[in-house]
Amino acid sequence: GFIHYILNRCLFNSSDLKDIENIYSYYYNKEEFLRFSSSSGKFVGYTEIGVKTAELANNDPDQMSRRRAEKETFCKPNIDNDYSTILTK
Repeated sequence: GFIHYILNRCLFNSSDLKDIENIYSYYYNKEEFLRFSSSSGKFVGYTEIGVKTAELANNDPDQMSRRRAEKETFCKPNIDNDYSTILTK
């Protein structure tokens, strides 16, 4: 069978937004073919289909606004929770 999955990661040094990076990666059969990084603010393709998909996604204002917002809407609340429940103990 074929395996397709998406991995959404939050890398951080503190709970300050400037110290958080959100990386949203698309995989097909264990190979990453497309990635959005909040540091670059755009999609990057790593395969032929990934490059084409990145071009389409980078030109889609709805897709771009959702991905750019995830640093604040997805990462920040989870990191704040980590700091309050685990990392400060």
